[in-house]
Amino acid sequence: MRTSRPFLGRTGTNLGAAVLFVVAAVALLTAVVLPVNQLTQPGGSVTVQVAEPDDDRSLDLAGLPEGVWVVDSTSESQLFAADLPAGLRALTELPASLHAIAVAVGAWLLARLLWSIHDGHAFDRRNPGRLAGLAAAVVLGGLVVPMAEGVVATTVLEHLDLAGPGSPLVLFEVTLSLTPIGLALALLAAAEAFRRGRALEDEVEGLV
Repeated sequence: MRTSRPFLGRTGTNLGAAVLFVVAAVALLTAVVLPVNQLTQPGGSVTVQVAEPDDDRSLDLAGLPEGVWVVDSTSESQLFAADLPAGLRALTELPASLHAIAVAVGAWLLARLLWSIHDGHAFDRRNPGRLAGLAAAVVLGGLVVPMAEGVVATTVLEHLDLAGPGSPLVLFEVTLSLTPIGLALALLAAAEAFRRGRALEDEVEGLV
C-alpha cells in the first residue's frame, strides 16, 4: 500500500521555521547596527574598480589623495577613506543594510509559509502574498543591492575627487545577473499556483 509522506515532517517544519525566524531577527538587527556603527568611525570603505589592474596585487596606487588607500588593486578592490562626512559614512553601509533587509524579509516570509503548512493550511489566503514578498526580497538582494553599491561607490569617488578622467579608478560598473530575475519569476508563478489552489479549495468547500 502506498502512503503519502511529507517531505518535511512536523519536527522538520518546526525546526526550519524556528531557524528562519532567528535568521530574520539577526538580519534585521544587522541592517540597523551597520550604519549606526559606521557613524562612530571616522571613515568608510566602498568597492571600486581600478583603471589599470595590477596582477601582483600591489597596495600602492598612484594618484590617490592623502588618507585614501586601496586594498588589493585588482579589477574589483576595496577603497578605504580615513575621513568621510557622517552622511557618506552611513551611506557606505547602505548596500549591506539593504542585503540584510532582503534576508530578513525573505526568512520571515518563508518561516510564515512553513508555519502555515505545518498547521495544515498550505493554501492559506496569505501565502500567495508571502511568495510575492519573497520574490520582492530576491529582487532587492540580487538586483537593487548591486546597483546601490555602484551608486554609493560613485558618490564616494566624487567626494574624493576621484571620478575624473585622471583618476586611477573608474566608475563602478554594475553587471546584473539574470538569476534573481528567474528566481523571482518562479516565486511569482508559485504564488499564482497557491492562489488558484486556494480558489479551488474554496470551490470544493462550497460543494460540500
